[in-house]
Amino acid sequence: MNDVITLSLQDTPFNQLIMIFAVSLGCGLLIGLERERSKGKHKSKTFAGFRTFAIAALLGTLCFLFNFVIGIVGALLVGAMSIASLKNQQEDPGVTTELAFIMTYFIGAVCIWNITLAAGLAVLLTILLMAKESLHGIANQWISENELRDGVLLLSLVLIGLPLVPDQAFWGPVLNPYTILKLLSLILFVQALAHIAKRLLSSKNALALSSLASGFVSSTATVANLGMEVRNKNADPIVNAGAALMSCVSTLIQMLIIVASISFAWLKLIFLPTLIATVILFIWSWYLMRRSDTIDHVINTDSKMFSFKNAVIITLALSGIQVAIYALNLWLGSTGLILGTVIASLFEIHAAIAAIVVQGEPGTAQSMPLLIALMVGLLAHSISKSINAGLTGGYRYALAFVPAQIVHMGILAILLWFEI
Repeated sequence: MNDVITLSLQDTPFNQLIMIFAVSLGCGLLIGLERERSKGKHKSKTFAGFRTFAIAALLGTLCFLFNFVIGIVGALLVGAMSIASLKNQQEDPGVTTELAFIMTYFIGAVCIWNITLAAGLAVLLTILLMAKESLHGIANQWISENELRDGVLLLSLVLIGLPLVPDQAFWGPVLNPYTILKLLSLILFVQALAHIAKRLLSSKNALALSSLASGFVSSTATVANLGMEVRNKNADPIVNAGAALMSCVSTLIQMLIIVASISFAWLKLIFLPTLIATVILFIWSWYLMRRSDTIDHVINTDSKMFSFKNAVIITLALSGIQVAIYALNLWLGSTGLILGTVIASLFEIHAAIAAIVVQGEPGTAQSMPLLIALMVGLLAHSISKSINAGLTGGYRYALAFVPAQIVHMGILAILLWFEI
């Protein structure tokens, strides 16, 4: 800021002045070109066009080079011109051009001390001005009321809720309000991304996308639902097995997200093994589902981006299981840790993993039993899903599902063991 105040026409080298004014002129011409084209396209009369915006940028540069006070006076004059324009153009209630005109003046001023920033702002402003119809279409046609409401709720949690809650655990490493709310926000965010993917790509590979999205809510329930479709002879067992495996891809992705929200050290340890297992599972799933590409599926465009109730239940379950496993660890030591992890993994692997990583960092004295508990939990969850597939979908469904489930989890466990 001091550089802006002290920089003047007398002190600045001529070559630097030429560069500053050239960039300022370019920024003004770029923005003015877009406004001129918009004016011609919509047959509307506005007070500023191609030349006016270029002059505004040069004026901003010149005024602030003379003196900081003169620069502020110039800004007031530009603002007054914009207000006068609003009064004289009652048939056009918008203020976009007027605001862009004022911003162009300040972009010209920014050229004095940061040419790159000024050019970037000019390009960004031009893109926003050009995207008028696209942005209006998204706001008025593409985004539904439910999606807008869910988006506002998610932003409120992230921007207002997270900064306000205390970041301190109430019992050992568990029951941290900040971690719990961050976990809830991440679950909602992942569900929202899955919903958007289904909206954007709903015309093709709908079963894969639907399974991937459902897996973020509950992969176990998705495996069971797809199995029941096979048992009722409403679906191909191999295709549905591939879809069930796709929901397990969501399990691995969500596992990384949950671990990242708790411990970056654990994330670095499990990231590569989990990525390899995810790629193997995805390819296997896609191979089984290759016959489902032509399935017609229509997405309800007025559906919600996420289920807040389900996300809260999952978050509370994760937190409750963390507390239970921590209590067992205090009571029975490593045996209690492994026992609690196995029991939790039979129902919800994410809760078991979160309960493990929250109790210590890798590389510490307790990291070995924690890693063993993690591997045992992954294998137990894999076996639980395999039994689930056999009970709900029958032997053909299980025959296609179980090998991939056991292989990818086995590879993941082996790779984790080599990470020790």
